[in-house]
Amino acid sequence: MKLGRFVQGFSLIELMITVAIIGIISAIAIPSYQSYVADSYLNQAVVDVKVCAMDLERFYGNDFTYVGGSCASAFSPTSGTAHYNLSVVSLSTTSYTIEAELVSGTCSSNCVRLNQAGTQTIY
Repeated sequence: MKLGRFVQGFSLIELMITVAIIGIISAIAIPSYQSYVADSYLNQAVVDVKVCAMDLERFYGNDFTYVGGSCASAFSPTSGTAHYNLSVVSLSTTSYTIEAELVSGTCSSNCVRLNQAGTQTIY
């Protein structure tokens, strides 16, 4: 006595529904992940700008001038692919301004500026 046919596998409809669900989840998750990664690179740039400021303050402690001081690193993050260029944009005997600008792209709330007073600006 035969009870019926045993069917194996998925139908095309089931497969297409699965692909559509994965597509919807990807459309939500990928931009969120990219935003999270960009925020982490910005936070690392803030840290690297502050490390550069510490280098300049150490130089000022020895020579009583910022002129001639420099940063230990010119990129952020210091290891891996550089996403930010670190530069000392103004340097005088009593003041400095350090900026971290994107290697590629524009600064729309993604770049950092720090001066000798400790004023940090994200622009």
